[in-house]
Amino acid sequence: MTSELLRYTLQVALISFMLGSLADVGLKLDVRDAWTALHDKDFVVPSLLSGFVLGPILAIVIARLLALPEPYAVGLLLLGLAPCAPFMPMLSDIAKGDAAYSAAFILIAALGTILLMPIALPLFAPDLHAGAGTIARPLLLLILAPFGVGIAVRQLSKRWADRCDPIIRKLVSFSTAVLLSVAFLQNWDQILSAIGTWAIAAQFIYYCALALCSYAVSFRLPHEKRGVVTIGVCTRNVGAALAPLSAVANADQRSTTMCILAAFIILIVGFAVAKILGRLAPKRDLAINAR
Repeated sequence: MTSELLRYTLQVALISFMLGSLADVGLKLDVRDAWTALHDKDFVVPSLLSGFVLGPILAIVIARLLALPEPYAVGLLLLGLAPCAPFMPMLSDIAKGDAAYSAAFILIAALGTILLMPIALPLFAPDLHAGAGTIARPLLLLILAPFGVGIAVRQLSKRWADRCDPIIRKLVSFSTAVLLSVAFLQNWDQILSAIGTWAIAAQFIYYCALALCSYAVSFRLPHEKRGVVTIGVCTRNVGAALAPLSAVANADQRSTTMCILAAFIILIVGFAVAKILGRLAPKRDLAINAR
């Protein structure tokens, strides 16, 4: 009875987290600013390369180098196909990134994940036994739909979007706390067993490597755009990574555990990278010319 209750609570918390976090991002996203930034090919090209070429390749390479058990490797690949955490704009502000380009990166990441994951996952993780349609459905329902609703509300009324945003953010915070607590209670044995593997170390290595590589790839950009690419790539959308697993009946619980662990590790690495980028930001010249 207790096990069934925990499983049901976990499912509700997971769905609430994904719906709320993506709707919250949509409520804050300024489409006009994002659309302008999307015309900047010097920004779009490194964003796509870092997010959807470098991300999956690094996940596969690290998983093989560390000889991760297959379920953990699948979890890392899922995370590799889902760049940009919902809290990315907050970290981008700390990194002194451009808000309009943060909005553009969120659009790139959301659409890219929905298009690429259903194609790439069956190719690189055939043991998951999930077709493109099985993977795409939860992505459309749990990512594109709430994201689109949030954007639509902001387009119709910015005032209502600003009013709804704090409420949605509190619900997301509550859902996150419940999700992590219940996930730990239900999967504590899996989490403890992960400590005995390279699963946790692999994630720290992966996110740090993503930060360094994406920063290098975007070397031609000014700091306020380069920081956006780096933060967007080194953080992962845990909800998007979990969505396909929720639709697969035979999904190994260790893949889910890998994604749940990411929620903690991404926040730690993302905040550290944002602080470093903030310190690297060019100082504004505040000197006043003497007359």
